[in-house]
Amino acid sequence: MPQLDGLRFFAVMAVVVAHNWDPSLGPGILDRVNLGGLGVGLFFVLSGFLITGILLQGRPGGSASGNRPRFMKQFYVRRFLRIFPIYYLVLIGITILGSERSEVMPWLFTYTTNIYIWDHLTFLRFSHFWTLAVEEQFYLFWPLLLLFLPRRWLLPTLILLISLAPLYRLYATYAYPADAAGSFTAGTLTIGHLDSLGLGALLALAFQGDQSGRVRSILVRIVLPVGLAIYVTALALSHYGVSNRAMITLDKTGAALVFCWLIGVASLGLRGIGGRILDYGPIVYLGKISYGIYIFHLLIPLILFSWIAKHLGVSYSNTGFVNFVATSLATFAVAALSWHFFEAPINRLKRHFPYKPEPVAVVHPAGPIADRA
Repeated sequence: MPQLDGLRFFAVMAVVVAHNWDPSLGPGILDRVNLGGLGVGLFFVLSGFLITGILLQGRPGGSASGNRPRFMKQFYVRRFLRIFPIYYLVLIGITILGSERSEVMPWLFTYTTNIYIWDHLTFLRFSHFWTLAVEEQFYLFWPLLLLFLPRRWLLPTLILLISLAPLYRLYATYAYPADAAGSFTAGTLTIGHLDSLGLGALLALAFQGDQSGRVRSILVRIVLPVGLAIYVTALALSHYGVSNRAMITLDKTGAALVFCWLIGVASLGLRGIGGRILDYGPIVYLGKISYGIYIFHLLIPLILFSWIAKHLGVSYSNTGFVNFVATSLATFAVAALSWHFFEAPINRLKRHFPYKPEPVAVVHPAGPIADRA
């Protein structure tokens, strides 16, 4: 699905723009748009969609059904190979350089940064790692739910989990200081993003076995307009001073519905100029290495560029268009090197951990034949 890699590129660039440029999106209501939050939300919906699609293969009747405990073990090993090596290599480098407070490092190493931020109501220097903690916590419990929950319970359980996210965010606006809830430090717990992750999962479930194009029709006629209506209404209520609480509670749900439409049509093959953009080679490639881009995009300015500026005796601020272009190009280069010389070789080890059992040779009088284990 190359168009989904294209979506990954736009998701990561929304975060990079927010962190390394911080532009004003325009006067009025557009200034309320949280570009970085939208990028993160798109990542979460994509994760829910793709991970659920993989896990549904391991359920009875799925293309890799059979031994569910074995399937789950393969899933965890493959996630480990993709995510852990570069993440922990970077953390070891940060530790050696002393670039983050020592008290924070145990939280980073245990993928609990989001819990630290929620508990202390403050972001870290490398604040983007909290989203990786949410992803990892999602990976821990989602296979248990998707692989072992009875089929009749899947849909109501997903709807319940999706509902918990806006309810928690509403609770957070009352339970925590207004400025903390407003900057979303109180919302970094995984429960606060179950609508994004869960709606992506619901999309994958809807696509399973759909041969009639019914899902595409629902996405276009219902999901997209409902998502836009929720998001724009929440944005307007915040902009005109009616209720910032509505924005914190509902904007992610509305955006996630819009992203469901976008991911759904892209997975089927978006047509027109949008499809050509998502299929464009450089965009697909940068989407493919988006994990590295995400990890490095704050490290490049806050460690490398700051070090260069210090030794040149000049001041450095991680804002502005020129800074965005320079840090983005450097980040792309580092992420590409990381992918080709470190991540990809490790990622190729996945071939030793296939989801489908390998054929086992069974000797018969007529000769060996392939028999699936």
